Amino acid sequence: MEQFLLHLPLVFDWMNLLALLAGTVGGLFFGAMPGLSPTMAVALLVPITFYMPPATSLILLGAVYTSAVAGGSISAILLSIPGAPASIATLFDGYGEAR
Repeated sequence: MEQFLLHLPLVFDWMNLLALLAGTVGGLFFGAMPGLSPTMAVALLVPITFYMPPATSLILLGAVYTSAVAGGSISAILLSIPGAPASIATLFDGYGEAR
């Protein structure tokens, strides 16, 4: 708990919040594209994060991964094509309901 409270103000730095916003928007776009997985999004961003501070890079990678998983449901529900492997179950129920 002590370490959590020690590093909590680091999250609310403007650069980290900007990385969180950019990662969320980029992950939603990347996850909604059929055939591009969240793991691929993280793998493509790893070389970019070498030049960032550790906290910023971890926030960016976490935001991209989690929003890409959620963005995979967009193409699964609307196009019946899972955008991420985690959204295959969403395809079965969501596409039928959207139709």
